[in-house]
Parts: sequence; structure tokens; C-alpha cells
Amino acid sequence: MKQTISYCLIVLSFLIVQRVVGQSTNLDLVFKTAYKNGVTAYKKGDYKEAVEYFQEALKYQSRHENSWYYAGMSFVNDHNPEKAIYCLQKLESINPDYNAWVYSYIGNAYMQIDDLYNAQKYYEKFYEYSPKEPKDMMTLHLAMNRINYAKMSPKIRASKSSNGQPTPLNNVNSSAHDYTPQVNPTGTRLYFTSVRQGGFDNQKDSTRSNNFGEDVYYSSFENNAWQAPVLMPSPINSMADDFGSSFTGDGQTMVYVRCGTEESIGGCDLYISYLRNGTWTEPENMGNVVNSGAWDSQPTINNDGTRIIFSSTREGGYGESDLYETAINQYGVWGIPTNLGSTVNTPLSDKSPYIASDGKSLYYASEGHPGYGESDIFYCLFDNGKWSVPINVGAPINSSGDDTNFSISASGMGYFASSRLDQNNYDLFEMELPDHLKPKPSVVVQGIVSNANTSAPIGAVVLIEDLVTGELIALNKSNDETGEYLIVLPAGRSYSVSATKDGYFFYSQSFDLPKDASYAEIKKDILLEPIEKGTKVVLNNIFFESGRAELKPISYVELNKAVQLLKDNKTMVIEVGGHTDDVGSDELNLKLSQARADAVVQYMVLAGVEDTRLQAKGYGESVPLADNSTDEGRTINRRTEFVIVEF
Repeated sequence: MKQTISYCLIVLSFLIVQRVVGQSTNLDLVFKTAYKNGVTAYKKGDYKEAVEYFQEALKYQSRHENSWYYAGMSFVNDHNPEKAIYCLQKLESINPDYNAWVYSYIGNAYMQIDDLYNAQKYYEKFYEYSPKEPKDMMTLHLAMNRINYAKMSPKIRASKSSNGQPTPLNNVNSSAHDYTPQVNPTGTRLYFTSVRQGGFDNQKDSTRSNNFGEDVYYSSFENNAWQAPVLMPSPINSMADDFGSSFTGDGQTMVYVRCGTEESIGGCDLYISYLRNGTWTEPENMGNVVNSGAWDSQPTINNDGTRIIFSSTREGGYGESDLYETAINQYGVWGIPTNLGSTVNTPLSDKSPYIASDGKSLYYASEGHPGYGESDIFYCLFDNGKWSVPINVGAPINSSGDDTNFSISASGMGYFASSRLDQNNYDLFEMELPDHLKPKPSVVVQGIVSNANTSAPIGAVVLIEDLVTGELIALNKSNDETGEYLIVLPAGRSYSVSATKDGYFFYSQSFDLPKDASYAEIKKDILLEPIEKGTKVVLNNIFFESGRAELKPISYVELNKAVQLLKDNKTMVIEVGGHTDDVGSDELNLKLSQARADAVVQYMVLAGVEDTRLQAKGYGESVPLADNSTDEGRTINRRTEFVIVEF
């Protein structure tokens, strides 16, 4: 009997153990299946489904580290920072040494909910738990950057906001992404990128509800309002993604980005195009000196077309994307780009640069410098051969959203893209900048270059030189078809602006722009005299000491042009005519005008022109061009004229 009972107990115990083992095996299988499905969903980017699987897995193994990690990262990617913090802090409590990057993700999540105190605490843990080996220095730099961001941002956010509020460009914006605004110097045309329906890409693809491919558009400012956008034609836009246009001051050279073509060097490359006879040339890939095998994008070109700054993810940078600069080298081609350095760039993303009209002020967007939100707009100055420490432009331009793609007209109206109204969508905004955020004041000089005899437009070279030093500041060209030119002159210098064209006598005009000059637009049409016998021109930039025949050094820029003209035209013989106002006696004025004409001839002979090709004659006050009763009239009458005697 006892043996029977013992046997039954053994069998029963075996059955119970077998059932428990079976249940345990089933539960383990359920856990593994849920976890595996969660990882699969996570890798596919289906984060909501992934969370459900990881929650199921954690019911069976509540301390499973990987499940807490992937659940937290699913919430990170699904933009749910509060739940991400909860999951990743659970992981921290289970295993503080799981992975140093967990502390970075927690810090980022706290940053998203504006809890900078806890963000800093977790960034400090990120630094503490990160390895300190040589191969980990980039990670440590990132950790230090994030600690500094969390520490310094409260002070920046508490600073006084600028007056006024950014205004959305309702006539320009669409329900899709609109970004990369670039305004011309006069503030009359705004170029931008949009993925709205109706462009070159996927025009009939109704499944792409909010992204029909990137195309370049522009809007004109007329009747005190921005007008409906116009799609840039082919060849600028194509079936590829085309975006991020930037123009020289005269609007005749365009640098922008095209992605995914057969000739692409990287994912996206810089392209350049020129306006010729009213039509844009076929865009040219700028080649593998400028472009890399990575993402090269968001260019800005300076007014005279000699420098380009752009954003790139190429190897060797400081962070996710850095700013680089390429310039036209001694061979007349675009040189190898150089990194703008660690003062400008950060271990995170630095992008969307814009060179202002003064050629020294750089505006750009950064995620790495302390600020208000995802990315902020900063500005810095290039002075004494280096970039200054970037300054956050502050609120209300910057917000808790993504603020980027800043540009500014010469008068100080700023334009930028922001996600402040919808974190999933960019819109264009404008705002008058306060004086302390504006670049150095500039003067826009524009007009038409034409034939003095026929009024036909001329495509001439327009040179801007420093009248004092003779330094070539910029080289532009008037439009071949319309003769239109536009130059931007930053304040603080005296300039010589000249127009030259083969077969024509050069024309020069001087502009003195003191440091305290304010923004202005000057209309100056230029008439070029054809080179032929009898042609008479006034050299506007020949200056003498008062009452004397001694040439001022600032005259050398103009005289050197005259010397070169005669060297280029070997058969030309000219008369140098000296003229005065009517102040003083006729005899003294005649003597002074002759001495001044002689001084000009003497300079040109010393510069290499044969004296047999030069004649000097003083006319005194006998041939006035204006009324001598005013200061302005007397200034006009005090002049040096060239007359072509033989050609």
C-alpha cells in the first residue's frame, strides 16, 4: 500500500514539474517571439508596433535590458520624449553600465521638454560613462558640447527678445515644405525651394501627398507684397531634386544643389549656372575638387562670385555636417574646400550658411551652439583672418522649433525657414532685423551699360576697386541682353567703379562710403563711348592737390586704366585736356590747367606710353560743362578730358 502511495506521489510530482517546465518553456517562447517581432518592427521604422511588442515581452521578463532599450529608442524615434525617459531610466536602474549613449538619449529627451537641468545631469553622465580611449575623443567632444549647451542655453533664452515678430509669407508658403529662401540685395526677388505639387518631380503621383520632389521657385515683390511663386524653368529644375539656390549680387551666377543624377559624385552635389542672353546655361557639376562622395549642399555665393560657403557631411569634419569654403584660385577655377574651423562648426549639425552683402557677415544654422531649440540661427564675422565666436540672433527669430536657411537683403530685411508652426513642416518667414543684427551697411549701385551713340545695351566688365589702395574688390559683368548691372558696396571704403568693353573707352565713377553710411540704392546708367577718332571722355577719378598740379595717389587707379587702354590700342593718339572752374584769374587758371595736363602726360610716359602718342593742352575755364555759381557745378568743371586725336 505504502509503495503504491509513494509511486503515485512520484508520478504526480513528475507531472507537476513537467507542467511547470512546459509553462516556463511556453512563456519563454512567448517572450522571445514578442522581443524578436519588436526588433523587426523597430528596424522597419514601425515604432508604435515595436513598442507594443516590447511591452508584451516585458510582461514576462520585466528586467530584460534590451527590451527596455529598444522600447525607449522607439519612443525617441516616435517623438515621445516623456516615455523615452521612463524606459531608458528603467534600463539605467537595471544596468547603469549598459551603454554610455543611453545617457545621451535621456539628455536629448529632457532637452526636448525644455528640462535643461536634468539634460545637463545626464550629459554629464554621458561623459562620465564614455570610454576615454583615443578612438573615443569625438564622443567626448560631443558630450562636452552637450553639457555646455544645457548649461549656457538658459541664459540665452532669458535674454531680451528683439522687437517685432516674424511674419509668415502666406502668399508664398504652401501646405508642403518651403525652405532655403534667398533674397536678392534689393529685396525685390525671393528664391526658395518647395516640394509642393506642380513642379518637375512626380507631378502626377497622387500617392506623394506632401512631397513631390524638390524644385526651385521665386516670388517677386510687387505692389508692396510678395506675389504668387513662379517655378524656375529647365534647365535649372529637372526630374532630379533641385534646391538651395544662391546668386551673386547681380543675379547672373547661380549655385545650387542637384541630387541623384548619373554624374553625381555624392548623394547631393553643388552645381553652377550662368545667365547668358536671358537664358540660364546648362547647370554644371562643380566636380570632385569641390564636391565629395558625401552630401554637399546648401551653398551661398558672395556678391562678386569668388567665394562659396556650403554644408557637407564629408569625412574629416567636426560633426554631423560642417561648413566649408571654396574660392576661385590663382588658376581661375574653384579650389579645394577648407573647413571653417571649430569656432564655427560643432560636433552636431551646422548648415545653411549665408554670406551677407558686406562679404564678412556669415549667418547660419547650428544644432551645436547654445540656443532655443532644434537648430538656431547664428551670425559671426570674418575679421583679421579668422571667424569670430558665433552669436545667437535670439528670439523671436529663433524658437523651440527648427529655425534655419537665413538670408538678408542689403536693407536689413531677414528671411528664414522655420518649423515653429508645425514641427513636421517648414514655412518661410520675414522680419526686419534690429540694427545690432544687421551686417555693415551697403550701397546698391545699379543701372544699364549702353552704347553712348546708339543706346544699345552692352555686356561689359564692371570692376570695383579700392580707390586708395588700388585693390580689386570685385569683378562683375553687365547682362549681355539688357545691359543691366548691379553691384553691392559695403560701407567704410572709397571705391572706383568702372566699366570696360573691347572697342569702347572705359568709364569710371568714384563712391566714397564712410563707415557710418546708411543703406542706399543708387541708380547710375553708364554710357560707353566707342573708340573712334574724335571721341571725348571725362576721367572722373583724376584728382589734384587744391590749386596745384600735383596728382593725388588716388588718381593712379584711373590713370593705370588709361595707360592700359593705350597699350591695348597701339595706333591711338590722345589729347589730355585740363579744365578748371572760374575761381581765380583767367591767366592763372589757364596756366594751372596746362600744368595738370602735363602732369597726366608725364605719369603715362613714365608708365610706358610713348610721348609721341600724348598731347597736353590746358583750357583753363574756357569750356565749362556746368554753372560755376554752385559748388557742384565747379566740381564738374574741374576735370581731365581725353580726346582721341588719331586711331
